[in-house]
Amino acid sequence: MKNKYQIKNDTRNRDQEKGIVLVIVIIIIAVLMILVTDLIYFTQIDTEISSNTRDEIKARYIAKSGVHVAAGTLKSRPLEELSTLTSALGGQNENLEGFWAINVPYFPVGQGNVSVTVTDERSKINLNSLVGRSTNKVDRQVLTELTELFRLLEVDEAKSARFISSLINWTDAPLDGAENDQDAAGANGSFYASLENPYNIKDGPLDTLQEIRMIDGMDDEFYNRIKDYVTVFPRDKKINFSTAPKAVIIAAIKGSAVSAIEGQGEGGEEEVDDDVAEQIADLIIEERKETPILTQQKVRDIAKKVDETSEISAGLVGVALGSGESEIFTVRAVGSLGEESPTKRIIEAVLKKSRRDQEVIVDIVTWKEL
Repeated sequence: MKNKYQIKNDTRNRDQEKGIVLVIVIIIIAVLMILVTDLIYFTQIDTEISSNTRDEIKARYIAKSGVHVAAGTLKSRPLEELSTLTSALGGQNENLEGFWAINVPYFPVGQGNVSVTVTDERSKINLNSLVGRSTNKVDRQVLTELTELFRLLEVDEAKSARFISSLINWTDAPLDGAENDQDAAGANGSFYASLENPYNIKDGPLDTLQEIRMIDGMDDEFYNRIKDYVTVFPRDKKINFSTAPKAVIIAAIKGSAVSAIEGQGEGGEEEVDDDVAEQIADLIIEERKETPILTQQKVRDIAKKVDETSEISAGLVGVALGSGESEIFTVRAVGSLGEESPTKRIIEAVLKKSRRDQEVIVDIVTWKEL
């Protein structure tokens, strides 16, 4: 039989055990609360990630639909009708101001909306036409066009000259019987190989406009100033005067006064006066108000009104697009989902329109998701 002291010790021990159990229970509850809180937090994060991913996918498909709508429109409608279509959708038609583009700023698609901009690549000067692919020779008309364009855009003359010379060396090729890296004033293959982070010279045509950033003489300021006026996509140097901006038209008129290849043509070549070139360009832009599509013959007729000698008119045969209807376009579609903080996805695609077996086909040349 336990005495009173043993009973008191047993009671104290049981109280201590209860205290330890209580502390353990409190610790366990605290740990569980942390785990539950973390579980709720990560569940919310996962839900938000899933929601954002879902919205991004939706926005991407909205942008994708914008590209395909543009492709379908280009396939089914001639160029002159597109401006009317744009006006009906609330877009801005810059054709009359001399910088052509179709811009549909808002078009509802499902739960979101898409904005679409279509730009004619024939409204620009083709950098790839500076050097002939088969001859490896510099096209002097394109050379004059680029020189004059950069002057009109107020690019530093020394920087402009360096880039053009480097562009010649970048795009000419080591063909049998032809000169490679032919412009001594530009960067050649050895120059790029000697850089701190060396790379090979292209020795071929440009694949994208962004590639010119790799060519010596080009920098961000230069690129941003010219990027809307030059292209790499048409197969030849012909410029569409139906859509070209004023600076490109003037540059092309200047280029029309020289022969494409050194030694071609008869007699001496006289530079077209700035005032004459601008006057012709203004008449062309004015004519576009009434006649959206300007054929090569129409452009030549306009030039004759200003230049009675017809020298400019004759030179425009090698410069102006014959039909006045382009076949290659850049489409930029921005898909947007949501009101306050919309999720956006951007797709840029180059589309080429052609005819096969009496059927109009629109092919995707390039596709880039931003």
